[in-house]
Amino acid sequence: MTMGERAARSVWERSPERVAWAVMLISFFTCISLAVGVPWGIRTFLQHATRGLPVEAQSLQGTALIEFPGQPELAALTRPRSLNPGMTLRTDNASSVSITVFTNGAESRREEVASLLMYNNTQLTLVESLQPRFPRWSPDPGRLRVRVAQGRVRVIGGRFPDRDLDIEVRTPHGDVRARNASFSVFVSNQGMEVTVRQGEVFVTARGLTVLVKEGERTTVPLAQPPQPPTSAERNLIRNGNFTEPLEVAWQVGFLQPDVVAAGTVAVITVGGRRAVKFFRRAEEGVHTEVWIEQQLDADVRDVDSLVLRMDVRLLYQSLSGGGMMGSEYPLMVRIDYTDVYGKDQFWVHGFYFRDPEIRGWPTVNGEKIPPFVWWPYESPNLVALWESQGTRPAVLHKIRIYASGHNYESMVAEVGLFAR
Repeated sequence: MTMGERAARSVWERSPERVAWAVMLISFFTCISLAVGVPWGIRTFLQHATRGLPVEAQSLQGTALIEFPGQPELAALTRPRSLNPGMTLRTDNASSVSITVFTNGAESRREEVASLLMYNNTQLTLVESLQPRFPRWSPDPGRLRVRVAQGRVRVIGGRFPDRDLDIEVRTPHGDVRARNASFSVFVSNQGMEVTVRQGEVFVTARGLTVLVKEGERTTVPLAQPPQPPTSAERNLIRNGNFTEPLEVAWQVGFLQPDVVAAGTVAVITVGGRRAVKFFRRAEEGVHTEVWIEQQLDADVRDVDSLVLRMDVRLLYQSLSGGGMMGSEYPLMVRIDYTDVYGKDQFWVHGFYFRDPEIRGWPTVNGEKIPPFVWWPYESPNLVALWESQGTRPAVLHKIRIYASGHNYESMVAEVGLFAR
């Protein structure tokens, strides 16, 4: 018999009750640990387990490049394709990319959760896109993480039907965190600029965090903390994100013969944000228009910059191009104003995706854009444009956004007319 066996036998012989109590207590706590730990572990797994969200990238202009993890070669983005964590997108000075985050499920039943727009000369890496694996049991939000090394990215953050989506943009100068917000991030060698168009975001750098609200912006200079938020450009449009009832700031109008069905205007929710939808599917061969219009009555004589920004989506047009006269596009915008000489003027711009099928049909004041995706339109500086035409605006009277033609389906969201 070894010394250890003799010692154990000696303890057992001297105080068998103590050994019995020890065995019983160990067994009791083991049982309690299993009874509590196993259900707790299962509950934790059900609440916090995740799975990936589908992310798709599509080139809007030019040719963007994709860099795959661990591969030195770059591939061209020539068609819509899925993005996986670790993939990097790069645009040059003539290209732009739309990135869309979807819910899981069959492709025909997928819904947009959020979207990102990469402008030219931008580099973006997808870090992660996740949602709870068991949404019925989990209180966690979805998560989207991207890294922007340089350039400008517009983020349009939506939400799931039953939960929020946390978005984080990491840059060399700091991080931007948001939930259900629309904002843009511009990254350069000199620092970072964050502008909020809807909702609010948190900007963190050098251990300091600032809250930036809708209509504000902040800058993060190189190797410095975020600066206090300041007012962004003055937006002359009221209810441009359509979160309030349409009649608060907009008037709806129609133009069509009494004998045909009219087009319709409706405020809908798509991809987590509000948009106005113009729709008509009825008799062909009859000109119709349907619009929303807002009175501006804004004195802009001391304004040096006037820029219209809005997101446009085209889904259907029966007339190709802009019609026979180049004036019937599935979505158009018109601004009426009086110039400094007292003359009434107007500016109009249209969007289409079907090329004219009849030779000689003009596309005057028209812009061809891809169908079925949100197109981020930004006008040139209208003050400079009109000055180049021999005039200058004094008072802006109204803006009209409308669909024109025979049959059409189009959308507009986040309309802003920014004066500086």
